Amino acid sequence: MRLFLDTNVLIDFYAQREPFCQAAKKLLIMKAFGDAELWASAKSFTDIFYVLSKNADSASIQSAFEESFQWLQLCGVDGSDVALAAQMKWHDFGDCLVYICAQKVRADYLITRDEGGFEKAAIPVLTPEELLRQVEEAEGLSYDEIELI
Repeated sequence: MRLFLDTNVLIDFYAQREPFCQAAKKLLIMKAFGDAELWASAKSFTDIFYVLSKNADSASIQSAFEESFQWLQLCGVDGSDVALAAQMKWHDFGDCLVYICAQKVRADYLITRDEGGFEKAAIPVLTPEELLRQVEEAEGLSYDEIELI
């Protein structure tokens, strides 16, 4: 399953925003078990950096980014993507660029906490919690963390 993560889901993970970061962590567990590919837009990282830099130093943020590239694949944004987003005239230009990237990588789902921002999306849009609930109901899989002794 190919999942495309919106900027807000990544911020939840990096900033450890409760209660949202728990579901974001479970997406990483899905990846670790080989049940999902995790994708994001390279464009999202300037936004993530801006938000995180209010409470963390630049070097720490960039180190966290580097570590995440072990489990996260990036989709680039080029001039034709920007032109297409402008033609599509979505209310939120950034959401449109994220959607275009999700289309480029043929994502099965776009994962966001801002479902309203993707009303025009042809790809199914779910929150992390909705996706996890759907996988558990359909396949009986749960990605809860357990402590090892």
